[in-house]
Amino acid sequence: MSRSLTPTLPPWLLSWLNRRVVRHGLFWATALGLNFLIQLPGHFIVGTKLYVWGLLFNQLPASLLTIYPLLYGLLPRLLRGRPLPLTLALLAGWLLFTVAVTGLTRTFFDFVVQPRLFGIPPGRPFSNAEYFNLSYTWFILMATAGGAVAVKVVNGWYEQRQLSERLRQQQLHAELQLLKAQLQPAFLFSTLHTLGTLTAAKSAQAPGAVLLLADLLRYLLYESPQDAVPLADEVAMLRDYVALEQLRLGTRVEVSLNFSGDLAAHRIAPLLLLPFLENAFRHGTGAGLDCAWVSIDLVARPAGLTFKIINSQPPTAPALREGPGLRAVRQRL
Repeated sequence: MSRSLTPTLPPWLLSWLNRRVVRHGLFWATALGLNFLIQLPGHFIVGTKLYVWGLLFNQLPASLLTIYPLLYGLLPRLLRGRPLPLTLALLAGWLLFTVAVTGLTRTFFDFVVQPRLFGIPPGRPFSNAEYFNLSYTWFILMATAGGAVAVKVVNGWYEQRQLSERLRQQQLHAELQLLKAQLQPAFLFSTLHTLGTLTAAKSAQAPGAVLLLADLLRYLLYESPQDAVPLADEVAMLRDYVALEQLRLGTRVEVSLNFSGDLAAHRIAPLLLLPFLENAFRHGTGAGLDCAWVSIDLVARPAGLTFKIINSQPPTAPALREGPGLRAVRQRL
């Protein structure tokens, strides 16, 4: 009676099994089949008569009338954490209900079905055989109810797990989008500040800076929303960013760029490397540094990549606290 089936099944079979009537029919067919198999050893060893029609006209109706109220009426209330006295009272009431239903269906089978359909006269009331048949019917009903409850609980657990996993994935996706949004304002402000500086100085390099900014904005708008982009595109964005920083800083900073390896063979989360560049230029090109420099090395290998940035920040400088950009990168990783 599962609602969530593995997606590895063929589509036609998955569509067929996703029908509630089919799933319930398979469950009851399995239950009746197991009840029939239980009788076979006694039939072949000691010659016990097979209880076939009783399964259809007695066992099945009794199970249907008692197990469905348990699964869809009583069980959901029990799982909500009802007080213990109320829980025990509900269970006791259901057990009494099963005894009454079992007695009625057994009486109907003995006094109506067997005489009219098979010509078998009813047995003596309150006889040992009648008591055994009634006890057997109730025992099989309890076993079937236990199996149905187990399927229901496991299925509910599985569905809850699937729901939790979907919610977790949605939460992670939302967090990643939020982290990207946290990176993008600093990205835009930095490039716009560079362009503003060049425009204010009426630099001949301003038109080139506008084109670089256009490429960056295109990457920001059309590439960064994706889960992953080619590493070559990310490197091209880093080159544009470095070019804009060099235009802003002029000859005051020396930049060394080294990108090697098969960049087209890798994919990477967009804007993942940008905070490292932003930090390197922010802390390594301060006005108090006599000879500012930034060294950037990225090596792409078949098994991964190595990205290393060194700047002119003195090793003896006070340790810097991890800013929001690096925290965002750590969370994304």
